[in-house]
Amino acid sequence: MSNSKVIKKEKKKEWLVSLTIEISKEDFNKKVDELARKYTKSIQLPGFRKGKVPPSILMKKYGDSIKEEAFNELLDKTYRETLNKEKITPIAVGDITDVNLESLKYTAEVEIMPEINIEKYSDFEIEYKPFKYNEEFINTEIEYLRKSNGEYVPVDRVVNEGDLLVIDMHAEDNERREIKDFTMENFAITLGDGYIFNELEKALIGNKTGSVVDVEMVIPADYKNEKIANKPAKFKITIKEIKMLLLPNLDDEFAKDMGYKDLEDLKKNIKENLENRAKEEERNQKESRLFGRINEENPFELPQSLIKEESKYLTSYFHKREKDQAKLAELEKSYIPMAEMYLKNDIIIDKVAEKEKIEPTEEEITEEIKGYAEKMKMELEKAKEMIEKDGSFGSIKSKIIRRKAMDFLFENNKFVPIKEEREEKKKKDETEKGKVKEEKKDV
Repeated sequence: MSNSKVIKKEKKKEWLVSLTIEISKEDFNKKVDELARKYTKSIQLPGFRKGKVPPSILMKKYGDSIKEEAFNELLDKTYRETLNKEKITPIAVGDITDVNLESLKYTAEVEIMPEINIEKYSDFEIEYKPFKYNEEFINTEIEYLRKSNGEYVPVDRVVNEGDLLVIDMHAEDNERREIKDFTMENFAITLGDGYIFNELEKALIGNKTGSVVDVEMVIPADYKNEKIANKPAKFKITIKEIKMLLLPNLDDEFAKDMGYKDLEDLKKNIKENLENRAKEEERNQKESRLFGRINEENPFELPQSLIKEESKYLTSYFHKREKDQAKLAELEKSYIPMAEMYLKNDIIIDKVAEKEKIEPTEEEITEEIKGYAEKMKMELEKAKEMIEKDGSFGSIKSKIIRRKAMDFLFENNKFVPIKEEREEKKKKDETEKGKVKEEKKDV
Protein backbone atom coordinates (compact mmCIF):
# COMPACT_ATOMS: atom_id res chain seq x y z
CA MET A 1 0.00 0.00 0.00
CA SER A 2 1.40 3.37 -1.02
CA ASN A 3 1.45 6.55 1.06
CA SER A 4 -0.29 8.66 -1.58
CA LYS A 5 -3.09 10.99 -0.50
CA VAL A 6 -6.04 12.85 -1.98
CA ILE A 7 -5.39 16.56 -1.53
CA LYS A 8 -8.56 17.67 -3.33
CA LYS A 9 -11.87 15.95 -4.07
CA GLU A 10 -14.55 17.68 -6.11
CA LYS A 11 -17.86 16.49 -7.51
CA LYS A 12 -17.98 18.37 -10.80
CA LYS A 13 -21.25 16.75 -11.88
CA GLU A 14 -23.52 14.11 -10.37
CA TRP A 15 -21.66 11.61 -12.55
CA LEU A 16 -18.15 13.12 -12.52
CA VAL A 17 -15.68 13.14 -9.60
CA SER A 18 -12.33 14.95 -9.75
CA LEU A 19 -9.49 13.70 -7.51
CA THR A 20 -6.16 15.49 -7.15
CA ILE A 21 -3.70 12.88 -5.86
CA GLU A 22 -0.23 13.44 -4.44
CA ILE A 23 2.31 10.63 -4.67
CA SER A 24 4.46 10.22 -1.57
CA LYS A 25 8.05 11.48 -2.09
CA GLU A 26 9.30 8.50 -0.11
CA ASP A 27 7.46 6.06 -2.42
CA PHE A 28 8.69 7.91 -5.49
CA ASN A 29 12.37 7.86 -4.41
CA LYS A 30 12.05 4.19 -3.50
CA LYS A 31 10.62 3.37 -6.95
CA VAL A 32 13.36 5.40 -8.71
CA ASP A 33 16.06 3.50 -6.76
CA GLU A 34 14.39 0.20 -7.58
CA LEU A 35 14.30 0.99 -11.33
CA ALA A 36 17.87 2.31 -11.32
CA ARG A 37 19.13 -0.92 -9.70
CA LYS A 38 17.15 -2.94 -12.25
CA TYR A 39 18.66 -1.10 -15.21
CA THR A 40 22.26 -1.27 -13.89
CA LYS A 41 22.04 -5.03 -14.52
CA SER A 42 21.24 -4.64 -18.23
CA ILE A 43 22.67 -1.30 -19.39
CA GLN A 44 26.32 -1.06 -20.44
CA LEU A 45 28.18 2.28 -20.48
CA PRO A 46 31.70 3.05 -21.76
CA GLY A 47 34.30 2.36 -19.02
CA PHE A 48 32.05 -0.02 -17.08
CA ARG A 49 31.40 -3.72 -17.39
CA LYS A 50 27.85 -4.85 -18.01
CA GLY A 51 25.95 -4.94 -14.74
CA LYS A 52 28.57 -2.85 -12.93
CA VAL A 53 27.33 0.69 -13.75
CA PRO A 54 26.85 2.64 -10.47
CA PRO A 55 23.22 3.88 -10.03
CA SER A 56 24.47 7.48 -9.60
CA ILE A 57 26.20 7.37 -13.02
CA LEU A 58 23.13 5.77 -14.59
CA MET A 59 20.86 8.48 -13.17
CA LYS A 60 23.04 11.25 -14.63
CA LYS A 61 22.50 9.83 -18.11
CA TYR A 62 18.98 8.38 -17.91
CA GLY A 63 17.54 10.03 -14.79
CA ASP A 64 14.66 11.88 -16.46
CA SER A 65 13.38 8.75 -18.21
CA ILE A 66 13.68 6.64 -15.04
CA LYS A 67 11.84 9.26 -12.97
CA GLU A 68 9.06 9.43 -15.57
CA GLU A 69 8.72 5.65 -15.56
CA ALA A 70 8.65 5.60 -11.76
CA PHE A 71 5.96 8.28 -11.70
CA ASN A 72 3.80 6.47 -14.27
CA GLU A 73 4.03 3.17 -12.38
CA LEU A 74 3.03 4.87 -9.14
CA LEU A 75 0.28 6.81 -10.90
CA ASP A 76 -1.32 3.58 -12.06
CA LYS A 77 -0.98 1.99 -8.62
CA THR A 78 -2.13 5.01 -6.59
CA TYR A 79 -5.10 5.64 -8.91
CA ARG A 80 -6.46 2.12 -8.29
CA GLU A 81 -5.75 2.32 -4.54
CA THR A 82 -7.43 5.73 -4.25
CA LEU A 83 -10.61 4.51 -5.97
CA ASN A 84 -10.69 1.63 -3.51
CA LYS A 85 -10.11 3.87 -0.47
CA GLU A 86 -12.71 6.41 -1.59
CA LYS A 87 -15.19 3.62 -2.47
CA ILE A 88 -15.56 4.93 -5.99
CA THR A 89 -16.77 2.54 -8.69
CA PRO A 90 -15.83 3.98 -12.10
CA ILE A 91 -17.92 3.14 -15.16
CA ALA A 92 -15.07 4.00 -17.55
CA VAL A 93 -11.31 4.51 -17.53
CA GLY A 94 -10.54 7.78 -15.73
CA ASP A 95 -9.18 10.81 -17.54
CA ILE A 96 -5.73 11.73 -16.11
CA THR A 97 -4.84 15.43 -16.36
CA ASP A 98 -2.51 18.03 -14.78
CA VAL A 99 0.37 15.57 -14.40
CA ASN A 100 3.21 17.30 -12.53
CA LEU A 101 6.46 15.37 -12.07
CA GLU A 102 7.98 18.12 -9.91
CA SER A 103 5.24 18.22 -7.28
CA LEU A 104 4.36 14.51 -7.78
CA LYS A 105 0.70 15.39 -8.30
CA TYR A 106 -1.91 14.49 -10.87
CA THR A 107 -5.67 14.85 -11.32
CA ALA A 108 -8.03 12.01 -12.18
CA GLU A 109 -11.53 12.72 -13.48
CA VAL A 110 -13.68 9.67 -12.89
CA GLU A 111 -17.13 8.97 -14.32
CA ILE A 112 -19.49 7.23 -11.89
CA MET A 113 -23.11 6.15 -12.00
CA PRO A 114 -25.06 8.98 -10.34
CA GLU A 115 -27.76 8.48 -7.76
CA ILE A 116 -31.02 8.77 -9.67
CA ASN A 117 -34.33 9.36 -7.91
CA ILE A 118 -37.54 9.16 -9.90
CA GLU A 119 -40.23 10.45 -7.55
CA LYS A 120 -42.95 11.89 -9.78
CA TYR A 121 -44.16 9.55 -12.52
CA SER A 122 -47.94 9.25 -12.20
CA ASP A 123 -51.11 11.38 -12.31
CA PHE A 124 -49.90 13.41 -15.29
CA GLU A 125 -52.20 14.68 -18.02
CA ILE A 126 -50.41 13.86 -21.26
CA GLU A 127 -51.64 15.38 -24.50
CA TYR A 128 -51.30 13.44 -27.73
CA LYS A 129 -52.47 13.68 -31.32
CA PRO A 130 -54.92 10.90 -32.19
CA PHE A 131 -54.55 9.10 -35.48
CA LYS A 132 -57.12 10.33 -38.01
CA TYR A 133 -58.32 7.33 -39.97
CA ASN A 134 -60.36 7.63 -43.19
CA GLU A 135 -61.22 5.66 -46.31
CA GLU A 136 -58.57 7.53 -48.33
CA PHE A 137 -55.90 5.62 -46.41
CA ILE A 138 -57.29 2.33 -47.73
CA ASN A 139 -57.33 3.69 -51.28
CA THR A 140 -53.72 4.84 -50.95
CA GLU A 141 -52.63 1.38 -49.77
CA ILE A 142 -54.54 -0.30 -52.60
CA GLU A 143 -52.95 2.02 -55.17
CA TYR A 144 -49.54 1.19 -53.73
CA LEU A 145 -50.31 -2.54 -54.12
CA ARG A 146 -51.47 -2.00 -57.71
CA LYS A 147 -48.33 -0.04 -58.59
CA SER A 148 -46.12 -2.66 -56.93
CA ASN A 149 -47.77 -5.34 -59.04
CA GLY A 150 -48.07 -3.33 -62.24
CA GLU A 151 -46.06 -3.91 -65.39
CA TYR A 152 -44.09 -1.36 -67.42
CA VAL A 153 -44.81 -1.66 -71.14
CA PRO A 154 -43.16 0.26 -74.04
CA VAL A 155 -45.27 3.09 -75.53
CA ASP A 156 -45.00 5.15 -78.71
CA ARG A 157 -45.95 8.61 -77.45
CA VAL A 158 -44.48 11.63 -75.69
CA VAL A 159 -43.16 11.41 -72.11
CA ASN A 160 -45.65 11.91 -69.27
CA GLU A 161 -45.04 12.15 -65.53
CA GLY A 162 -44.92 8.67 -63.98
CA ASP A 163 -43.34 7.09 -67.07
CA LEU A 164 -40.25 4.93 -66.79
CA LEU A 165 -37.48 6.17 -69.10
CA VAL A 166 -34.21 4.59 -70.17
CA ILE A 167 -31.78 7.42 -70.87
CA ASP A 168 -28.17 8.27 -71.60
CA MET A 169 -27.03 11.38 -69.75
CA HIS A 170 -23.91 13.47 -70.15
CA ALA A 171 -23.00 16.56 -68.10
CA GLU A 172 -20.28 19.21 -68.42
CA ASP A 173 -19.25 22.29 -66.47
CA ASN A 174 -18.61 25.71 -68.03
CA GLU A 175 -15.05 24.64 -68.93
CA ARG A 176 -16.47 21.67 -70.89
CA ARG A 177 -15.09 19.23 -68.32
CA GLU A 178 -17.14 16.09 -67.78
CA ILE A 179 -19.10 15.90 -64.52
CA LYS A 180 -18.88 12.22 -63.58
CA ASP A 181 -21.73 12.41 -61.05
CA PHE A 182 -24.21 12.89 -63.91
CA THR A 183 -22.66 10.94 -66.77
CA MET A 184 -24.30 7.54 -67.30
CA GLU A 185 -25.65 5.17 -69.94
CA ASN A 186 -28.86 3.09 -70.05
CA PHE A 187 -30.00 4.66 -66.80
CA ALA A 188 -33.61 3.87 -65.78
CA ILE A 189 -35.61 6.59 -64.06
CA THR A 190 -39.27 7.02 -63.14
CA LEU A 191 -40.42 10.61 -63.57
CA GLY A 192 -41.79 12.00 -60.33
CA ASP A 193 -39.66 9.83 -58.05
CA GLY A 194 -36.88 12.41 -57.72
CA TYR A 195 -34.05 10.31 -59.18
CA ILE A 196 -32.87 13.33 -61.18
CA PHE A 197 -33.22 17.08 -60.63
CA ASN A 198 -36.69 18.59 -61.02
CA GLU A 199 -35.52 20.89 -63.87
CA LEU A 200 -34.37 17.83 -65.84
CA GLU A 201 -37.64 15.97 -65.27
CA LYS A 202 -39.66 18.96 -66.51
CA ALA A 203 -37.47 19.26 -69.62
CA LEU A 204 -38.03 15.58 -70.53
CA ILE A 205 -41.85 15.74 -70.39
CA GLY A 206 -43.39 16.10 -73.86
CA ASN A 207 -40.44 14.56 -75.74
CA LYS A 208 -40.44 11.28 -77.71
CA THR A 209 -38.11 8.29 -77.98
CA GLY A 210 -34.87 9.30 -79.70
CA SER A 211 -35.13 12.94 -78.59
CA VAL A 212 -31.98 14.67 -77.34
CA VAL A 213 -32.78 17.19 -74.61
CA ASP A 214 -30.30 19.94 -73.67
CA VAL A 215 -30.63 21.63 -70.28
CA GLU A 216 -28.52 24.33 -68.64
CA MET A 217 -28.96 24.74 -64.90
CA VAL A 218 -27.21 25.42 -61.60
CA ILE A 219 -26.59 22.37 -59.39
CA PRO A 220 -28.59 22.82 -56.13
CA ALA A 221 -26.56 24.26 -53.23
CA ASP A 222 -27.46 21.30 -50.98
CA TYR A 223 -26.16 18.66 -53.43
CA LYS A 224 -24.06 16.01 -51.63
CA ASN A 225 -20.90 16.68 -53.67
CA GLU A 226 -19.77 20.08 -52.37
CA LYS A 227 -17.24 20.50 -55.22
CA ILE A 228 -19.98 20.86 -57.82
CA ALA A 229 -22.85 22.14 -55.63
CA ASN A 230 -24.16 25.59 -56.63
CA LYS A 231 -22.14 25.43 -59.89
CA PRO A 232 -23.52 25.78 -63.47
CA ALA A 233 -23.79 22.62 -65.58
CA LYS A 234 -24.89 21.64 -69.10
CA PHE A 235 -26.84 18.38 -69.52
CA LYS A 236 -27.43 16.38 -72.70
CA ILE A 237 -30.04 13.64 -72.25
CA THR A 238 -30.98 11.08 -74.91
CA ILE A 239 -34.33 9.32 -74.44
CA LYS A 240 -33.80 5.70 -75.51
CA GLU A 241 -37.04 4.15 -74.29
CA ILE A 242 -40.40 5.21 -72.81
CA LYS A 243 -42.51 2.84 -70.76
CA MET A 244 -45.79 3.38 -68.95
CA LEU A 245 -47.01 1.53 -65.89
CA LEU A 246 -49.93 -0.76 -66.69
CA LEU A 247 -51.93 -1.26 -63.50
CA PRO A 248 -53.93 -4.45 -62.77
CA ASN A 249 -57.71 -4.06 -62.62
CA LEU A 250 -59.08 -3.47 -59.15
CA ASP A 251 -61.31 -6.55 -58.88
CA ASP A 252 -61.65 -9.91 -57.15
CA GLU A 253 -59.01 -11.46 -59.42
CA PHE A 254 -56.46 -8.89 -58.31
CA ALA A 255 -57.35 -9.58 -54.65
CA LYS A 256 -56.93 -13.33 -55.20
CA ASP A 257 -53.51 -12.74 -56.77
CA MET A 258 -52.61 -10.91 -53.53
CA GLY A 259 -53.70 -13.97 -51.50
CA TYR A 260 -57.21 -12.86 -50.42
CA LYS A 261 -60.69 -14.31 -51.03
CA ASP A 262 -62.02 -11.27 -52.86
CA LEU A 263 -61.74 -7.47 -53.04
CA GLU A 264 -63.78 -6.97 -49.86
CA ASP A 265 -61.47 -9.33 -47.97
CA LEU A 266 -58.44 -7.37 -49.24
CA LYS A 267 -59.96 -4.04 -48.13
CA LYS A 268 -60.89 -5.52 -44.74
CA ASN A 269 -57.31 -6.76 -44.22
CA ILE A 270 -55.81 -3.41 -45.22
CA LYS A 271 -58.19 -1.62 -42.84
CA GLU A 272 -57.18 -3.91 -39.95
CA ASN A 273 -53.47 -3.40 -40.70
CA LEU A 274 -53.93 0.38 -40.83
CA GLU A 275 -55.84 0.38 -37.55
CA ASN A 276 -53.17 -1.76 -35.85
CA ARG A 277 -50.43 0.49 -37.23
CA ALA A 278 -52.36 3.55 -36.01
CA LYS A 279 -52.72 2.07 -32.51
CA GLU A 280 -49.01 1.30 -32.42
CA GLU A 281 -48.04 4.78 -33.61
CA GLU A 282 -50.46 6.36 -31.13
CA ARG A 283 -49.02 4.33 -28.26
CA ASN A 284 -45.46 5.22 -29.32
CA GLN A 285 -46.44 8.89 -29.35
CA LYS A 286 -48.03 8.63 -25.88
CA GLU A 287 -44.98 6.78 -24.57
CA SER A 288 -42.60 9.40 -25.98
CA ARG A 289 -44.56 12.30 -24.46
CA LEU A 290 -44.94 10.52 -21.13
CA PHE A 291 -41.20 9.89 -20.82
CA GLY A 292 -40.57 13.48 -21.83
CA ARG A 293 -42.80 14.66 -18.97
CA ILE A 294 -41.22 12.31 -16.42
CA ASN A 295 -37.78 13.54 -17.49
CA GLU A 296 -38.92 17.15 -16.98
CA GLU A 297 -40.22 16.39 -13.50
CA ASN A 298 -37.21 14.26 -12.51
CA PRO A 299 -34.21 15.74 -14.33
CA PHE A 300 -30.95 13.79 -14.19
CA GLU A 301 -27.73 13.55 -16.17
CA LEU A 302 -25.87 10.47 -17.35
CA PRO A 303 -22.13 9.87 -17.77
CA GLN A 304 -20.89 10.81 -21.22
CA SER A 305 -19.10 7.48 -21.66
CA LEU A 306 -22.39 5.58 -21.24
CA ILE A 307 -24.12 7.77 -23.83
CA LYS A 308 -21.22 7.44 -26.28
CA GLU A 309 -21.18 3.66 -25.87
CA GLU A 310 -24.93 3.47 -26.55
CA SER A 311 -24.52 5.77 -29.56
CA LYS A 312 -21.78 3.47 -30.88
CA TYR A 313 -24.10 0.48 -30.47
CA LEU A 314 -26.97 2.22 -32.31
CA THR A 315 -24.62 3.17 -35.16
CA SER A 316 -23.38 -0.39 -35.56
CA TYR A 317 -26.97 -1.72 -35.36
CA PHE A 318 -28.46 0.62 -37.98
CA HIS A 319 -25.40 0.79 -40.26
CA LYS A 320 -23.96 -2.72 -40.23
CA ARG A 321 -22.50 -2.42 -43.74
CA GLU A 322 -20.84 0.97 -43.32
CA LYS A 323 -17.04 0.63 -43.32
CA ASP A 324 -15.95 4.26 -43.72
CA GLN A 325 -14.56 5.23 -40.29
CA ALA A 326 -15.10 8.97 -40.87
CA LYS A 327 -18.78 8.38 -41.73
CA LEU A 328 -19.21 6.09 -38.72
CA ALA A 329 -17.73 8.78 -36.45
CA GLU A 330 -20.22 11.34 -37.82
CA LEU A 331 -23.10 8.90 -37.41
CA GLU A 332 -22.10 8.20 -33.80
CA LYS A 333 -22.31 11.94 -33.08
CA SER A 334 -25.74 12.16 -34.70
CA TYR A 335 -27.07 9.28 -32.59
CA ILE A 336 -26.04 10.82 -29.24
CA PRO A 337 -29.46 12.48 -28.51
CA MET A 338 -31.27 9.22 -29.30
CA ALA A 339 -28.80 7.21 -27.21
CA GLU A 340 -29.32 9.51 -24.21
CA MET A 341 -33.10 9.28 -24.57
CA TYR A 342 -33.08 5.46 -24.74
CA LEU A 343 -30.82 5.16 -21.70
CA LYS A 344 -32.90 7.60 -19.63
CA ASN A 345 -36.15 5.87 -20.58
CA ASP A 346 -34.71 2.49 -19.57
CA ILE A 347 -33.60 3.89 -16.21
CA ILE A 348 -37.04 5.42 -15.60
CA ILE A 349 -38.73 2.07 -16.27
CA ASP A 350 -36.33 0.26 -13.93
CA LYS A 351 -36.81 2.85 -11.17
CA VAL A 352 -40.61 2.72 -11.46
CA ALA A 353 -40.52 -1.08 -11.29
CA GLU A 354 -38.29 -0.88 -8.22
CA LYS A 355 -40.48 1.69 -6.41
CA GLU A 356 -43.72 -0.10 -7.21
CA LYS A 357 -42.17 -3.48 -6.32
CA ILE A 358 -43.22 -4.93 -9.67
CA GLU A 359 -42.36 -8.62 -10.04
CA PRO A 360 -43.43 -11.28 -12.54
CA THR A 361 -45.71 -14.11 -11.43
CA GLU A 362 -44.85 -17.75 -12.11
CA GLU A 363 -47.73 -17.84 -14.62
CA GLU A 364 -46.32 -14.84 -16.51
CA ILE A 365 -42.86 -16.40 -16.65
CA THR A 366 -44.30 -19.69 -17.92
CA GLU A 367 -46.36 -17.84 -20.53
CA GLU A 368 -43.28 -15.95 -21.74
CA ILE A 369 -41.27 -19.17 -22.03
CA LYS A 370 -44.20 -20.83 -23.80
CA GLY A 371 -44.15 -18.04 -26.42
CA TYR A 372 -40.40 -18.53 -26.84
CA ALA A 373 -40.87 -22.30 -27.21
CA GLU A 374 -43.54 -21.86 -29.89
CA LYS A 375 -41.35 -19.42 -31.79
CA MET A 376 -38.39 -21.84 -31.67
CA LYS A 377 -40.69 -24.84 -32.35
CA MET A 378 -39.60 -26.59 -29.15
CA GLU A 379 -41.37 -28.41 -26.35
CA LEU A 380 -41.98 -26.26 -23.27
CA GLU A 381 -39.81 -28.37 -20.94
CA LYS A 382 -36.89 -28.35 -23.40
CA ALA A 383 -37.19 -24.58 -23.73
CA LYS A 384 -37.07 -24.24 -19.94
CA GLU A 385 -33.94 -26.43 -19.79
CA MET A 386 -32.23 -24.37 -22.49
CA ILE A 387 -33.07 -21.09 -20.71
CA GLU A 388 -31.70 -22.44 -17.43
CA LYS A 389 -28.47 -23.56 -19.14
CA ASP A 390 -27.72 -20.39 -21.12
CA GLY A 391 -28.59 -18.11 -18.19
CA SER A 392 -31.26 -16.11 -20.03
CA PHE A 393 -33.85 -16.58 -17.28
CA GLY A 394 -32.89 -13.18 -15.83
CA SER A 395 -33.49 -11.41 -19.13
CA ILE A 396 -36.94 -13.05 -19.45
CA LYS A 397 -37.82 -11.90 -15.95
CA SER A 398 -36.52 -8.40 -16.71
CA LYS A 399 -38.57 -8.25 -19.92
CA ILE A 400 -41.79 -9.04 -18.04
CA ILE A 401 -41.00 -6.52 -15.27
CA ARG A 402 -40.38 -3.77 -17.80
CA ARG A 403 -43.58 -4.59 -19.69
CA LYS A 404 -45.58 -4.47 -16.45
CA ALA A 405 -43.90 -1.20 -15.45
CA MET A 406 -44.94 0.33 -18.78
CA ASP A 407 -48.52 -0.92 -18.26
CA PHE A 408 -48.44 0.66 -14.79
CA LEU A 409 -47.35 4.01 -16.26
CA PHE A 410 -50.12 3.92 -18.87
CA GLU A 411 -52.76 2.98 -16.27
CA ASN A 412 -51.68 5.68 -13.80
CA ASN A 413 -51.47 8.62 -16.19
CA LYS A 414 -54.21 10.30 -18.18
CA PHE A 415 -53.86 10.69 -21.94
CA VAL A 416 -55.97 13.38 -23.59
CA PRO A 417 -56.18 14.54 -27.23
CA ILE A 418 -54.38 17.83 -27.88
CA LYS A 419 -56.53 20.96 -27.71
CA GLU A 420 -57.32 21.20 -31.44
CA GLU A 421 -58.32 17.54 -31.49
CA ARG A 422 -60.52 17.98 -28.42
CA GLU A 423 -62.28 20.94 -30.07
CA GLU A 424 -62.90 18.88 -33.21
CA LYS A 425 -64.18 15.98 -31.12
CA LYS A 426 -66.46 18.33 -29.17
CA LYS A 427 -67.91 19.74 -32.41
CA LYS A 428 -68.38 16.23 -33.78
CA ASP A 429 -70.13 15.09 -30.58
CA GLU A 430 -72.41 18.15 -30.64
CA THR A 431 -73.26 17.47 -34.30
CA GLU A 432 -74.07 13.85 -33.49
CA LYS A 433 -76.27 14.93 -30.53
CA GLY A 434 -78.05 17.40 -32.81
CA LYS A 435 -78.75 14.65 -35.34
CA VAL A 436 -80.16 12.38 -32.62
CA LYS A 437 -82.44 15.20 -31.37
CA GLU A 438 -83.73 15.84 -34.90
CA GLU A 439 -84.39 12.15 -35.41
CA LYS A 440 -86.34 12.01 -32.13
CA LYS A 441 -88.42 15.02 -33.24
CA ASP A 442 -89.26 13.28 -36.50
CA VAL A 443 -90.38 10.21 -34.59
